[in-house]
Amino acid sequence: EAGARWGTAVAMDPHSGAILAMANVPTYDPNRAGSFAETAKRNHAVVDRIEPGSTFKLVTAVAALESGTSTPESVLHTGSGTHTFSRRVMRDTHGYGTISLADALVHSSNIGMALTAERMGRGPLYRTARALGFGQPTTIDLPGEVAGSLRRPEAWDATTLPWMSTGYALEVTPLQILTAYAALANGGLLVHPHVVAERRDARTGQAVWTARPDSVRRAFSEATARALMPAFERVVTERGGTGAAAQVEGLRVAGKTGTAQTAVNGRYQRQYRASFVGLFLVEAPEVVLYVLMDSPSNGSYGGVVAAPVFGRVARRWIGTFPRVAQRVAPAQAVPLRTAAPVPATAGMPSVLAASRLRAEGFDVALDAAPWQPASLTAPRRAPLAAPLALVAPERASAPRRTMPDLRGQSLRTAVAWLRALGVEPTVTGAGAVRAQSVPAGRPLPRRVALTGQAR
Repeated sequence: EAGARWGTAVAMDPHSGAILAMANVPTYDPNRAGSFAETAKRNHAVVDRIEPGSTFKLVTAVAALESGTSTPESVLHTGSGTHTFSRRVMRDTHGYGTISLADALVHSSNIGMALTAERMGRGPLYRTARALGFGQPTTIDLPGEVAGSLRRPEAWDATTLPWMSTGYALEVTPLQILTAYAALANGGLLVHPHVVAERRDARTGQAVWTARPDSVRRAFSEATARALMPAFERVVTERGGTGAAAQVEGLRVAGKTGTAQTAVNGRYQRQYRASFVGLFLVEAPEVVLYVLMDSPSNGSYGGVVAAPVFGRVARRWIGTFPRVAQRVAPAQAVPLRTAAPVPATAGMPSVLAASRLRAEGFDVALDAAPWQPASLTAPRRAPLAAPLALVAPERASAPRRTMPDLRGQSLRTAVAWLRALGVEPTVTGAGAVRAQSVPAGRPLPRRVALTGQAR
């Protein structure tokens, strides 16, 4: 939809640093890696250095409050939408006149943030950026991570301070931005992002190492986090806020948009990177999610291109977080915990069946080998709160190896299911499965054709 060259999205638990999800588009099939271009194999979240644009304004705001030079109510005279800093003109998308620092965040005023930075000076901004991990790798357990770049203040020129305050004159990775907003979500602690939760002995299955949630350091105070959170919530909820498209009905979301021009051979072009980073729930954050699109052709602003993706993902995902789901749709309004139809999982490998059931909000106990077809010991309808058991064939009647109904599933998921069952699929189209050559319930074939259609 965005017509972007590439996109990346990363989600993190802001308290533990656990990476909950990470995706890059375009992507590739590791089983046929040679059939894809090298660019499709990049993990943009950790290997790309970008100028972040307005998502970096969190750092400026934190530095201003921590240095004592500003509060969210501090008055800024931004004028009619243009301001000159050391003979270089900075522009806002609109003329905001006299606004507060909080308003400058809500409306993403470049001038307001630059004036805030000039008020505090170079030292606080640099120290806060370093405290939040910029200019250094996060040391995530993934290959190829880059550190970005953050020059020391003595190497800055006359325009570095105002432009850095708006997300230029430095380079960061998407993961570094995500980690900074995780600190806003958890009260000021910089956490260490990690993918691997534990390692187990291949023979015994016993955990031999477990990741211990730990903070790297305190980047800023809890008081600063509490003071700034309402402004970032207004970015999403307030009329005129740049992130309104990230709203989810019944869910309190806070976040920030980013729109950064792209430099090519040292000169800025009319190409942009559009981003949105947000968190939910505001009152008890469980997820921080960053979305970035490179060079979108159908819109350029983060609020138009990236914020809607955040909103869609959050709507689809909230059912997997029981405390979040209860807040969005409490029992008296929407009976989340009453009997619900159990999705069909016949013939699926147990690990994929469990994944589908959990995505629908069910509590699943898995008692079968991951790629072994398993039986579901549950009625056709069951409460979301009640655990469902997927058991191995020796503990239940063996399921018939029949063709599942894949219609409505994503083609990627359907292909994974079929290959795990020993079926070789051929695919035409894209998106969700619209038709399958072998009807559901027939004996499992050796080959099947799937037809996709965009959702």
